[in-house]
Amino acid sequence: MTEQSNITSRVRDAYDKSADQYESAGQIIFHPLGKMVADLLELKPGERVLDLGCGRGACLFPIAAQVGTDGFVLGIDQAPGMVDACGADIEARGLADRAQVRLGDAQNFTVDQPFDALSAGMVLFLLPEPQQALACAAAALRSGGRLAATTFPTENGRLAAGWESAEILAEVLSTYLPAGVDDPWRLVLGLNGPLVSEESTAAAVLAAGFTDVEIRHVPARSRFESIDDYLDWTWTVTPRMQWELVPPERRTEATDAARTALRKLAGSDGSLEFSCPTRTIRAVR
Repeated sequence: MTEQSNITSRVRDAYDKSADQYESAGQIIFHPLGKMVADLLELKPGERVLDLGCGRGACLFPIAAQVGTDGFVLGIDQAPGMVDACGADIEARGLADRAQVRLGDAQNFTVDQPFDALSAGMVLFLLPEPQQALACAAAALRSGGRLAATTFPTENGRLAAGWESAEILAEVLSTYLPAGVDDPWRLVLGLNGPLVSEESTAAAVLAAGFTDVEIRHVPARSRFESIDDYLDWTWTVTPRMQWELVPPERRTEATDAARTALRKLAGSDGSLEFSCPTRTIRAVR
């Protein structure tokens, strides 16, 4: 198995296992970001939209609301659990006439008919080949079609200021990984890849065939009632890949260590509140 396919498999498995809990996690951070992506697309009623890495529908549902009954949104995700859960949510909301979801790899897909717009909410950085995903995205859009995406901002090879909680957790868990086990954190977040800076991100989008590229740094905030709430949440998103590499017999010890390390970020009431800045990408095909 190549390094790229190994990362893809790890990401798929982690989010597949998280699908049942992911909706509650999404309420905290991903739903507001999904609405922001939908708004960036400046959608019109009746348009057709493709949503890459749809998860539980953080982007898909606000897009469906904006394109209306005459529009259509197709979500694709590589995690079967996410596809099943999002499909059930579509049915439960009575949106099967304008929204569908299917299994697919954002790095390797084709469409039968070009779309008017494409969204990729907090997914490109998870891909070992984001350039390939951007090329597929460009091919899936009509001329003049719009792309809107979000990703983590980075500074000097680390997550940008505001994401200290994630960096602290990653550093703690890295000390509990067995000898010879590669830490997936930096690879999965693309901290050495083409999305590492605003300049390199813009260059990657342009190289894929887009124009009028706009990269912005958007402030946001998140709050957890306690450090334990935050740690529970990390099992539903990317850090799950690190947690699962920690030997089961050492996870309690690792959790205690993470709890201790995160206390310096906690408020006087024990809550954990921090900024979670986001990089937005908007471009035209």
